[in-house]
Amino acid sequence: MHDDLQTDEYCISISREITVCKNMIDRQEKELAQFEKQYGISTEQLLAGEIPETGGETRTLEEWRNGYEGLLAWQQRLREYEEAYNELRR
Repeated sequence: MHDDLQTDEYCISISREITVCKNMIDRQEKELAQFEKQYGISTEQLLAGEIPETGGETRTLEEWRNGYEGLLAWQQRLREYEEAYNELRR
C-alpha cells in the first residue's frame, strides 16, 4: 500500500514537471516564430548559416540561437519525464 502511495506521489510530481516542460516548449516556439516573422527566415535557415539583416544587432541572432538551444533542452527534458512517468505507470 505504501509503495502505491509513493508511486502516485511520484506520478503527480512528474506530471507537474511535464506540464512545465510543455509550457516552456510553447513559449520557446512562440519566441522562435517571432524571430522568424521579424527577419523573414526560418530558424533552420539561421542555423544553416543564412544571416538576416538585423541592423547590426548580432546579440539578437545570439538570442535566437540560444532560444533554439533552449527549445531542444526543454524537449529533451520532456521526453525524459514522459519516459519516467510511463515507467512508473507500468
